[in-house]
Amino acid sequence: MVTIIPRPAAPGVAEAIRRPRQKRSQQRFEAILDSAARLLETLEPESISIYTLAQEADLSAPSIYHFFPDAGQVFLALAERYTQEFVALLDEPLPAGIATWQSYLAARYANGRAHYNAHTAARRLLLGSGLSATIRARDLENDRVIAERSMAELTGLFDLAPSADLIERFTELLVINDAIWTLSVHRHGTITDAYEEQARRAREAYARTFLPEYLPLRSRSEQAA
Repeated sequence: MVTIIPRPAAPGVAEAIRRPRQKRSQQRFEAILDSAARLLETLEPESISIYTLAQEADLSAPSIYHFFPDAGQVFLALAERYTQEFVALLDEPLPAGIATWQSYLAARYANGRAHYNAHTAARRLLLGSGLSATIRARDLENDRVIAERSMAELTGLFDLAPSADLIERFTELLVINDAIWTLSVHRHGTITDAYEEQARRAREAYARTFLPEYLPLRSRSEQAA
């Protein structure tokens, strides 16, 4: 499993989030994120303050300020957690019978869509109309990590050479897909079947600009290697 390492602050700029090292502090840190996720089930991020979080987590406000200077940094940490979960989805086995790159993309994006639809907080933080510039920037950076994993998996399944250019194209594919999913969330609150169908068409249409219509499968021994 690949873990997203939180991006360090720029040189000379202090890290805004105080990340715990001791187990007890880590548990409190995660409890704050759990509280933020629960609140985001019914509230928009701008309606949530440190004091709202403190009440939900049954902690004092200073306990939260110990880790986070403001609620926006809580949401940033929660977004990082969701990003790790999306990367971890790539560790799940593919369904049997994947024989084309089209079916490969369909399977992996289906997992992502299901995860978004199961977590309101993830939709509001990563696809919501109130998405902060900082979270969006981090999300775009992490798209490249997912693109690298996708390329490695695809080139392991099919007779296709890995390349830096292919990583760029997969990153662009993620951005195109997320734009359509964002529109669905904005209009309907979830990623609907109709919008997923539009996203699938867009994914495949764009992928055809850099992938041939047919890719031969590698042999079982090559895939295992």
